[in-house]
Amino acid sequence: MLIAHLVPGYFAASISARSWPSTWGKVRRVALWGVALGATFVPDLDVIYNATFWHFFNHSLLWTHSLFTHMAVGVLWLLVWRIGRWPYAQTLLGLCFCGGISHLALDVISHGTPLFYPLSMRLVGVPSERVLQYGAIGYLTDPIFLLEPLLLGFAAGHWALTRIRSTQARGLMLAGLCGVYVVFSSAYVFTLPVIQRMVDAQSLLP
Repeated sequence: MLIAHLVPGYFAASISARSWPSTWGKVRRVALWGVALGATFVPDLDVIYNATFWHFFNHSLLWTHSLFTHMAVGVLWLLVWRIGRWPYAQTLLGLCFCGGISHLALDVISHGTPLFYPLSMRLVGVPSERVLQYGAIGYLTDPIFLLEPLLLGFAAGHWALTRIRSTQARGLMLAGLCGVYVVFSSAYVFTLPVIQRMVDAQSLLP
C-alpha cells in the first residue's frame, strides 16, 4: 500500500472533528489533522529513510509493524479516556491509534506484515505470489493495486460531499471520480498481462 494509507487517517480526523470543541483554535486543529494523517505513515518511516539514504526499498525495523506496539498506544488512549481528563490528549492518542492500526490492516490486505513480531516473524495476510516475489514492483503489477485508487476515490468523494456546497458541482465531481476510476481500472486490467510479462522477463536477466 502506498499513499492510500492516508485515507483512514482522513476519515478518522473528519469524524473526530465533529466533536472538537470550538475553543480548540486553528493551530490545535491543524495539529490533530497532522497527527491523524502522519500516524498512518509512521510505520513506514524506515522504508522512506532506507530508500532516501541507502537506496533500497524495504523495511529495516519490524517493531513499527508489530500489533503490540500499536496496542500499547491503544491502551494508553483508553487509560487517558478512563481518567476523563485532558480531552485534547485523548483525541491525539485516539488518532495515533487509528492511524497505526489502519496501516497494519491495509498491509495485511495488500502484502502481509509481521503482526506478532517479536514473537513471530510470520507474515500475516494473504499476499499473492507475485507480491511476495517482487515486493513493491509485484504490488504495482498485481490486481490488488486497484484497491489504492479505490480508497483514494472514496476519500475524494467524501470530501466533495462535505465541502462542496453546490449540488451540481458535487454531482459532477462524483461522476468524474467514478469515470476516472473506471477508465483507469479498465486500462490497468487490459495492459496488466503485458506489464507482468515485461517484469517477469526483466527478473530473469542476469
